[in-house]
Amino acid sequence: MLGGVPFGEIRYDNLKAAVASVLGFTRRRVETDRWTAFRSHYGIAPFYCTPGIEGAHEKGGAEGQIGWFRRNHFVPVPEIDSPAHLNMLIDEWDLADEARRTGTRPRTIG
Repeated sequence: MLGGVPFGEIRYDNLKAAVASVLGFTRRRVETDRWTAFRSHYGIAPFYCTPGIEGAHEKGGAEGQIGWFRRNHFVPVPEIDSPAHLNMLIDEWDLADEARRTGTRPRTIG
C-alpha cells in the first residue's frame, strides 16, 4: 500500500537494520534497539525465517509471492488516476488473490 504502513505480522529474513544477532538455528533474534522501537510504534509483529537449509523455502516463498503479485498486477504498469486509486486496486487484487491456489496445493494463498 502506498502512503501507509504495513500492519500485523511481517516475514523477515535477516534484515541487517533489524537483526543484531541470530540465536542458533531458530526464529529467535536479538533485534536492534531502533528496529524494536520502530516495530513497537507501528504495532508490527515480526516473523523471522528459519536460518539455513531448513528455512530456505520460507524466504523463497515470500519472495515468490511478491514476484507473482508484481508480474500479474503491475506488468504492464496499470493506468491510475491517483495514489488512492492504486491503493484501491491493490486492495482488490489482494482480496481476490486470497482464493488463489499455488499449483495443485489444497490450501489457498489466504
